[in-house]
Amino acid sequence: MLPDLMRHDRWRLITNRNVGLKRVWPWGHSIQRILAPKERGPAPVQQLVVASDFGGEHKSATHVLYVYLVIATGLDDWARRMAALRREALGHRRMAYKRLGDGVRQAALPGFLSAAADLDGHLVAIAVDKRQKWLSTQPGVADELRRAFQLRCSWNPRALEALMRKAHFLALLLSIWAPLGAHVTWLTDEDEFVANDKRHDDALLAAGRLSSMYLDQPMGAFALNTTAQDSSRRHFEDLCSIADLTAGLLSDVRAGLAPEASWEVEEVRVLEPDLPLKARILLSWFADSQMRLRKTFISIDHLGARSMVRELWTESNWISDMSAEDHGRPNRANIDG
Repeated sequence: MLPDLMRHDRWRLITNRNVGLKRVWPWGHSIQRILAPKERGPAPVQQLVVASDFGGEHKSATHVLYVYLVIATGLDDWARRMAALRREALGHRRMAYKRLGDGVRQAALPGFLSAAADLDGHLVAIAVDKRQKWLSTQPGVADELRRAFQLRCSWNPRALEALMRKAHFLALLLSIWAPLGAHVTWLTDEDEFVANDKRHDDALLAAGRLSSMYLDQPMGAFALNTTAQDSSRRHFEDLCSIADLTAGLLSDVRAGLAPEASWEVEEVRVLEPDLPLKARILLSWFADSQMRLRKTFISIDHLGARSMVRELWTESNWISDMSAEDHGRPNRANIDG
């Protein structure tokens, strides 16, 4: 069903710009159609912060996860709560999905998730089937794209696809949330696509130019920072950790679903009973629709010669084996199991 376009004061599905972009990247238009009804147009702020993390690169994963936390307001309160949490429990440790076997991180997890829940923003996760080799680029166009975007590095085709895909997803999110004249700060982990200064500059150029294709209004400053540029207060790291936990969770969740996609809209998805306890705890948090932070899980699946883009998470089409105690405080002995 088409979104209620009257809810949005700027963004429209049917414009000459969007129709043209849909011909080139139809999957992007599908993502916009999922996200547009969830917000009442651009955020009424002059500064947007987007923190990202990525997962699913290990061989056993069927999908690569791209997670973006778009934050409009609430960062001051978040920073105060995180400073207190670090003093009282977490110390200098980084909150990370793979490290939740550590008792200190387990003790800090409820407070961390509670603080994240109060952010005014949207957590968007996109799972892409690994059989979907090309989304933002095509074989044989690497040199042409490098010239068009004025990139400085010699990206091989696969690395260029990875860069453009991450920048493209960001551009799609900004097409929904970025208001006129807003400054945008993109925070990301020390990923391969920003491994050195030249790659960092190329990523900033790619994200800025792709965003300009989707945004029809002037914007403010656009910055890209990595966790390597963080201050001693670890503000960048803590925000990216929300995306890290989500990427780890949804990678495990996606692996527990049927490997083949289908066109059944009302398909009921049953989680495997051996889902790790840490994933079940985080899944309770991700599924909670009562918190200030909104969440969306989108899957791009390979279906023969076509791709299927769908919202994978709705409260009515998931069944979990979570018991009542899984919704409470983490079990320190078994959370990493």
